[in-house]
Amino acid sequence: MALISRVEEETLLNYNHEDFYPVKIGERLDARYQVIGKLGYGASSTVWFCRDLNTTQHVAAKVCTRTPPGGTNREDLLYKRLKDVHTQHQGVASIRPALDHFDLISRSGDAHVCLIHPLLQCTLFEFQRLGRRRPAPLPEGIADGTMKNLLEALDFLHTEVEVIHCDIKLSNLMLQVEDKTTLEEFETAEKESPSAYKIVSEDRIIYTSRPLRKPQAHAYGPPLLCDFGEAQVGITQPWANIQPDVYRSPEVLMQFVRYGCAIDIWNAGCVLWDMLEGDHLFNGHDQDDQHNNRLHMSEIVILLGEPPAGFLRQSPHSWRLFDGSGNWCAQPPIAPSSLADRVKHCPEQSRAQVVDFLSGMLRWLPEKRATARDLLSHSWLQDV
Repeated sequence: MALISRVEEETLLNYNHEDFYPVKIGERLDARYQVIGKLGYGASSTVWFCRDLNTTQHVAAKVCTRTPPGGTNREDLLYKRLKDVHTQHQGVASIRPALDHFDLISRSGDAHVCLIHPLLQCTLFEFQRLGRRRPAPLPEGIADGTMKNLLEALDFLHTEVEVIHCDIKLSNLMLQVEDKTTLEEFETAEKESPSAYKIVSEDRIIYTSRPLRKPQAHAYGPPLLCDFGEAQVGITQPWANIQPDVYRSPEVLMQFVRYGCAIDIWNAGCVLWDMLEGDHLFNGHDQDDQHNNRLHMSEIVILLGEPPAGFLRQSPHSWRLFDGSGNWCAQPPIAPSSLADRVKHCPEQSRAQVVDFLSGMLRWLPEKRATARDLLSHSWLQDV
């Protein structure tokens, strides 16, 4: 069925069709991966369900937006770095691997990195919303297992390859496929009832995405950490406006000169809260739904109290929010609270452990936060 209105990537803010490689269903990428259907899209890529003609296995092809002349694709570089590491670290198993990578060249001569990955069932963001309009708290048995896998991945990234992920969120944690019939059914459904599409020009068709169906018997596999498009190599980096806004660490909000691996730990703590409570720990958005660093910082102060002097000295903007004694002096006024006060859905028998676990992740000073390895030894994860 042909469409007329804007669809899929066309609806993105600042969309430019020249940024996207015009994949067509039926074509063979790199003469090996036959495109069967579209799985999804984002600001920096489209993702396609393919069959590997060499192995007959189903795979996912992530086709990235064009690489600027003389530029590099950060995710491609990261996977090349991972490939060069010889390790027995178990955290490798919790990172989505790249099975292959190559460039696709458009008619205009632009290069588009294509990464081949194993097919995955869905994101945790989608899983938390199955059959619901709003996210629901996940059972503790899912949240703790997910956190253990994530921390193993982060320990490997931080200690063995010196990589900071910078973009940990539920939509970048994907569940593996356990029910293989979902893959065969995707291919059959696309053949019998092709996805709707829009013909833009002679060489460009925009297809609508088709998700994998839900697995039988709720058979979802363990999560993998995905999407390294924002990852940074090096255990310390000059400040940049990174991380998903509601998960930003205090040092990013306050523009420290440098940041390090501890931003991932703060980020992971906020994601754990999302899983357990079904809502964000911090929001930081104003009445126009725009993210505001000042409001975000006020929410952190409410929960953690005023930051220590050692934190304030590292930010050139401390004077805007705190007086000479380190007390909050900006708007809005604050009323102290605590993590324990905020917990609503975590089981009573493990609540104290969870609060203690989170407290190690959510600390003002990056150097005082627990490392991924520290957290893996915490009592809350010992029976996982």
